[in-house]
Amino acid sequence: MPLKIFIADDHAIVRSGLTLLLNSQPDYQVLETATNGEELLGECQHNLPDIIITDLSMPKIGGIELIRRLLLKWPQINIMVFSIYQNPYLTKRLIDMGVKAYISKNSDTEIILAGITAISQGKTYISADISLPTAQEKSLSKLTARELDIFCCIAKGLSAKQSASKLFLSEKTVANNISIIKKKLNITSSIEIMHLAILEGLASPS
Repeated sequence: MPLKIFIADDHAIVRSGLTLLLNSQPDYQVLETATNGEELLGECQHNLPDIIITDLSMPKIGGIELIRRLLLKWPQINIMVFSIYQNPYLTKRLIDMGVKAYISKNSDTEIILAGITAISQGKTYISADISLPTAQEKSLSKLTARELDIFCCIAKGLSAKQSASKLFLSEKTVANNISIIKKKLNITSSIEIMHLAILEGLASPS
């Protein structure tokens, strides 16, 4: 029997593209697709798949919260993250949580299929364009106290101006520190800061 696959992504073109690709393979069958984690969790209650492929940024229940809930209820479930984010720190934390594969959306179809094959064989797979962090890169401990305060403000969705007001700093100081934080953690966007804060327990999933 082909492996049962569920897909969660809020972009229709991604859902349809993955479905077309996977259903063209004799060993895979996409049974359900969902636009967010809430929909996918509902489907899993009725029919648990062999593999779940999920994006990270989705409305309602996003990918990270979806992963938390799935692994809490079904610890052995096979999850592949398919995301535009190529941050190695984020990838390492998700693999540590129990995700079986992390594939960037820049990957060719062969990489996607290789990831699913690896999962089906009980292996972990990370696309080659993502390098896992070294031991020194895996922790927020490298941030200074001020940087950590600013990190938490940004993680809560505050702008640089709002963060400056809250922390009694100049907006320029906050902006400079945000640049330093991103460089230290190899992060490129505020959304990634939010994701990392959730994974580290410094913010709650929306």
